[in-house]
Amino acid sequence: MVSVIRLDSDAAGLVDEENLTPAETGVVNLLVKDRCTPAYVADQLAIEPGTAGALLSDLCERDVARKVYRGLYELADGTPDPHRRPTERLLVDVPYDETQFSPTERGILNLLGEGRAIPAYLAQELDVTQGWAKARLRDLSQPGPVRRVHRGLYELDARR
Repeated sequence: MVSVIRLDSDAAGLVDEENLTPAETGVVNLLVKDRCTPAYVADQLAIEPGTAGALLSDLCERDVARKVYRGLYELADGTPDPHRRPTERLLVDVPYDETQFSPTERGILNLLGEGRAIPAYLAQELDVTQGWAKARLRDLSQPGPVRRVHRGLYELDARR
């Protein structure tokens, strides 16, 4: 269960707790763990998806969170957005055997190494179709290095 009363210790130094409502505290506690979608926040905090989206937007306006892509948010920690980088890097620096995955699959794994992601974001970053990204995520999830966290939200499977 996500705390909506107090900030987790990991978030305490990043955000001024006095300026947060209990619902915003819950959202920040989720974001400090990894990227989130409004649907995931709504599910975890037992609130309406529209309310979760509004909370995330408000946190972005206050520079507490930032939008990585449409429907994908992360905690803003004052550093420049790390998600703008040359695609070529994405295709080479994944710590998996080169023969095990295609270059674009390695790109997916590398992006997931930076944090949770949604298929549309992966498709844009890798210049592939969203359908292709969804299919690769499905393949990489069975049983593989990727785990589906929530509807449309994926992460690297730490158990692997």
